[in-house]
Amino acid sequence: MELESVDGLLDEIRKDTIATFLLRKSHITEVQLDTLLASRAEGNLEFKSSLREKHKVTKGAFGRTLKQAQHNAEASVYSIFLLSYLNLIGPTAVNQLVRNTRMLAELKAASPRAEDQLRVLEAMQEFVETFATGERKLIV
Repeated sequence: MELESVDGLLDEIRKDTIATFLLRKSHITEVQLDTLLASRAEGNLEFKSSLREKHKVTKGAFGRTLKQAQHNAEASVYSIFLLSYLNLIGPTAVNQLVRNTRMLAELKAASPRAEDQLRVLEAMQEFVETFATGERKLIV
């Protein structure tokens, strides 16, 4: 990833309804996401830490924030493994999760209209709410 592709990427993410929704619902903070994005750039740690949106941070602060972001992402995956191992979610739910991630990639490439994005957000929210229970939410 080059500097040009990192610079302004967080602004693009803020303008993306689906990305904003997912970030808000995730265990990744905006600062951690900014750090993850900067960490993908070519260059040494000092250069990467200078790519942060708000201001350059120390290498130590950059490293700590990066570790926190990586830990949060890893913990999310381990949570899915745990639920699966304990048979609290079945293979069908995991397969649906994989299908949903593919669908999100296709959706992003398609540049959907606002009303289509809203329908996708509602469907994602319903899926997440029923993921661990396998029960459909009652709508009254």
